[in-house]
Amino acid sequence: MSTNADTPLVTTRWVEIGLALFTAALGGIVMFASLAIGIGWDDAGPEAGYFPFYIGLLLSCASLGNLLLALLRRQAMNEAFVGRQAFRQVLAVFLPIAVYVTAMPFAGIYLASVLFIAWFMWRARKAGQNHGRLTIALVACGSALACYLIFAVWFKVPLEAGVLGDLASYLGGLRP
Repeated sequence: MSTNADTPLVTTRWVEIGLALFTAALGGIVMFASLAIGIGWDDAGPEAGYFPFYIGLLLSCASLGNLLLALLRRQAMNEAFVGRQAFRQVLAVFLPIAVYVTAMPFAGIYLASVLFIAWFMWRARKAGQNHGRLTIALVACGSALACYLIFAVWFKVPLEAGVLGDLASYLGGLRP
């Protein structure tokens, strides 16, 4: 199995099987949708679904070949794909990003970014990097201010302020 001390969470075999089934299904969906718009030839040449159908067919065939290899090469596929500790490290980054993306429609990109940057700097502080509270606040707020100035002021492309931003501008009389 794994040569390091990290306990395996899942083996390469199961990841290969899952990915092969997923991509085969994706190819099947492309082929099915292509049939609805036509995969033949007419007077002007190939119909709209001709090339997507064959790309879906190729994807499905290649995926089924990978599935067959994953099933036949049992011994070679028993290596650990990811260990528990490594997966925890991935989740430590993925979960805050998921919260950040989920919070954007409500809090807006500016406030969500301030909180996101401050969170990661605070975690880095706990991990041994010496970021003071003032530094964290200045970097987090400064980044959001820089984004606002660059996009909303200079490029005239306002980023989503979210429900809280809309409420603040309405209550502040900034919106007609």
